Amino acid sequence: IGATGSEDGNFQWPTKLLLDKDENLIISDEALNRITIMDRDGSFVSKWGELGNKEGQFNRPSGMALDRDENLLIVDSFNHRIQKFTKNGDYIASWGAYGSREGEFNHPWGIAIREDGHIFVSDWRNNRVQHFTEDGSFVAEFGQHSSNELSLNRPAGVAVDQDGDVYVADRDNHLIVIFNAHGRYV
Repeated sequence: IGATGSEDGNFQWPTKLLLDKDENLIISDEALNRITIMDRDGSFVSKWGELGNKEGQFNRPSGMALDRDENLLIVDSFNHRIQKFTKNGDYIASWGAYGSREGEFNHPWGIAIREDGHIFVSDWRNNRVQHFTEDGSFVAEFGQHSSNELSLNRPAGVAVDQDGDVYVADRDNHLIVIFNAHGRYV
């Protein structure tokens, strides 16, 4: 599916793939700063997004997740925020800014949504995972060094299982790290 280039249905740096309920493929492309949707047969359906820092614009979209309503949450890495859209690309909301305090990001990358709607984001340069409610309110952070916990080093992908355990691809430590539903290192 696709080829190198900016034409409809082509990609330069495809980063994340999702399947919606209709088995459409949703692809984020960091280089083209856009989202492309292909049908189950690999035919181009639509694309949206452009370079910028305004609502609905991107600077290196990476991780994505679909919520219970099939709205799309997109990690807008170089804008240091999370944006929420309908699958058609209609902007809904966003949160986050550059920094290291609660709810701020320094090049976030991965995102996962728990069954109850809570959101987990790997905050790459802050070496942590942040936990948010469904509406983007900060809950907790974890993955930084403590006496009984491994310190994350450039966490990338993140996933959540049916028990609420959080799995983190800890890139520079060359590990997959598991935290329980409360953010405690397993």
